[in-house]
Amino acid sequence: MELRPLGFGEIFDRAVTLYIRNFIPFAAIVMVLIVPFAILEYVLAVTEGPEYAMMLRVLTNPQLARTEHIPTILDSPSAIVTTLLVLLLAYLIAPFVMNAVAVGVARLYRDRRVEFRACYEAVLHRWPQIIGLMALEFVVVIGWYLVVLLVVLAFVFITMALVTVVPVVGVFLGILAFFVIFILALLLLAPLLVALAFAMYAVVIEERDVIAGLQLGFSRVLNRTEFWRAMLFAIAVGAIAFGASTMFSILGILAAMLHMALLQAIVQTLPTAVINPFVVIVFAIYYFDVRIRREGYDLEASLERLNAAEPA
Repeated sequence: MELRPLGFGEIFDRAVTLYIRNFIPFAAIVMVLIVPFAILEYVLAVTEGPEYAMMLRVLTNPQLARTEHIPTILDSPSAIVTTLLVLLLAYLIAPFVMNAVAVGVARLYRDRRVEFRACYEAVLHRWPQIIGLMALEFVVVIGWYLVVLLVVLAFVFITMALVTVVPVVGVFLGILAFFVIFILALLLLAPLLVALAFAMYAVVIEERDVIAGLQLGFSRVLNRTEFWRAMLFAIAVGAIAFGASTMFSILGILAAMLHMALLQAIVQTLPTAVINPFVVIVFAIYYFDVRIRREGYDLEASLERLNAAEPA
């Protein structure tokens, strides 16, 4: 596959092409996460059945809202445990699965087939570094959250002080400041997530150590040349993923209200099975695009190293 700088439209076009042409091997890679995820989703759908049944009764008979107790997830310990297992599964296994998809894209860039075993061997070979980077990325995200929280608290105190002096102006400025901080926080989070994804690719595809991978991820994204481009890219990908996930979530709620637990589990698993691999492919192509712009032929050399240990 040709290694050259791509425009945004070309990145998404190439992602769609690679995804469609290699759907079966990419689907096989993702099944490592999908199968246990679907089982847990089915168990969760069964335990949440009474809640959705009562919600449907209240929707069709609004007068019941005053007398009937609508069960929530807090009323079911099994639902709480299952939900925690789903979150734990997504946090621990998903990075390995998605890195295997990224390795598949790297193989396509060197005109190799996407092979289940080869992709997972490349990823599992780097499991200590992946876990170490996951821990560091968690710290980075928590740091972002704490900074945002401190800024919000600071503006809350400023707003309270203004309200005591000029109530109307203070309330208006407080609401405006909240929305501005919220939007800016999300805008800053977008390139940060791109940098963290690039750090993971550097650890797996380039076989860098954890600190070097994190430094490369930040240096490649958080600079004057790439920062705004990464922000727009992340917003576009996020909008696509959010729209598709919302559609599947609505279908899942409808299936739950109709007491179709199996269909609900399938529908709620589809975003992981269909959307997430596409998102990873888009991110991987963008990662290679940034590297070819910055490093040129060094990218080809690193891809050759990735495939050097594999049989032709």
